[in-house]
Amino acid sequence: MNQDKFRRLPRIEQMQMLFDEGHELAGRIYLFFSVRLYSLHGFFVEVWYHQTTNRIDRIIVINSDDVLTLYENQINIGEV
Repeated sequence: MNQDKFRRLPRIEQMQMLFDEGHELAGRIYLFFSVRLYSLHGFFVEVWYHQTTNRIDRIIVINSDDVLTLYENQINIGEV
């Protein structure tokens, strides 16, 4: 599975793959959203969960530069 194939999957299949094969790495709050970061097959995915409506709003493949910027306080790369 690569990023392009993942993007083309229906949302329900994306979620199933994340739960079955992904690894949850971090989370953050942005406005009304709880955003969870996953690693999956060598790329990163964010799941945007709308807290008010109790639904997943979007699933986004995110590049590693953005991961470092958005999650810099939560990621320890000291041992890498």
